[in-house]
Amino acid sequence: MSRTQGPALRGAAYLGAVLVSAALLLVALVALAPTEDDRFTGSVAGMEAVARSLVEGEELGERTVGGLTFERVFRENGLVYFELGRGWLGDRAHGYVRSPRGRPDGADHVAGPWYRYRDAGG
Repeated sequence: MSRTQGPALRGAAYLGAVLVSAALLLVALVALAPTEDDRFTGSVAGMEAVARSLVEGEELGERTVGGLTFERVFRENGLVYFELGRGWLGDRAHGYVRSPRGRPDGADHVAGPWYRYRDAGG
């Protein structure tokens, strides 16, 4: 082994160790990040307060409530929608809806009066 090979090999080993460590750190961060369900649980009290304050036909623009950011929040036909976003074609709104009267069509129950929706009509 020549004099230049030793430092070059140590440098390559060091770079490899740094890359492996960075990859492991990234995997750990992704694995430990709160899920949307976790963020919903932490946001539901604030969402409830916003829902109770809206009057029929009122719409609020983008806002963060707890750990969730909504593109808009609005009350329509007695239901309060917390829209997280739309599909990449802009055709499918999705988010949460507060419906004390029961499950709205096409929505899945989450907890209490809260449902997750995906609106095919936009």
